[in-house]
Amino acid sequence: MSVIYLSAFSSLYVQLPGLYGDNGILPARAIISLEDGAEVVKKKAEEIPTLLWLAPTLGIDVPLMMDLIALLGIIISFGSMIGQTFLWFQWDTLLLEIGFLAILVAPLGFLQSSVKSGFFSYLPHRPHDIISMWLVRWLLFRFMFASGIVKLTSMCPTWWDLSALNYHFESQCIPTPLAWYAHHLPKWFLKSGVVATFIIEIPIPFLFFAPVRSLRLFSFYSQILFQILIILTGNFNFFNLLTIVMCLSLVDDDFLLSLVGRPTPASKSTGGTAFRWTKNSDSSC
Repeated sequence: MSVIYLSAFSSLYVQLPGLYGDNGILPARAIISLEDGAEVVKKKAEEIPTLLWLAPTLGIDVPLMMDLIALLGIIISFGSMIGQTFLWFQWDTLLLEIGFLAILVAPLGFLQSSVKSGFFSYLPHRPHDIISMWLVRWLLFRFMFASGIVKLTSMCPTWWDLSALNYHFESQCIPTPLAWYAHHLPKWFLKSGVVATFIIEIPIPFLFFAPVRSLRLFSFYSQILFQILIILTGNFNFFNLLTIVMCLSLVDDDFLLSLVGRPTPASKSTGGTAFRWTKNSDSSC
């Protein structure tokens, strides 16, 4: 696939002037016109979504933007062709997947409410829909549930006899200073920790989809506590912080506003400013 992409982008780069250049067969400036005013550009951006609309933001013209996109494709595809596996950990794949979902949850138009002029001011502005947030919640469920099940399906005896934490704190990649103390906790306590891990990772994720708000909040608190304990005893880079961000899909705006000491808006409508992360009926549960 990388060879095919390299061939495609290389061919496109050579043909761009004759196809879409100012003197080409179909000049891009005839379609991507940035001098028609914000309203016209906004309407066209909705009808023809393309990275070329970013040209004025970068301070370049459309032909140069096309060249840069083609060159970027050539560089990335070439690197993919000659490169070896560099990032293969579980959290690297997770970062890519949640990054894609973030585009759906918070599109560029999200900035429209705070930017009054320039490129972002005429981007289409639509608050995220419930489905996109449920996709984040579904990804969190898949991740947590699979993390628990894989421990059992691995048939590792330390997970089955509940002794995994007897070795975890001293054998993980980068233990923190607190890991030494955790390693020397009583054996019965460490076994209880393994049981708690199974409970948090296998049955509790089903509460992510509970219709009762209090159950979802319970699942939220349990997952956050679990991730904080991991952070305190081991350094897994951005892995746990990324999981905590995904856990935000379990709570609604009322909960988040209460955390920062702000009152809940009287209006429950989105109105383009306040976003409801769950259905309005959730707050009555």
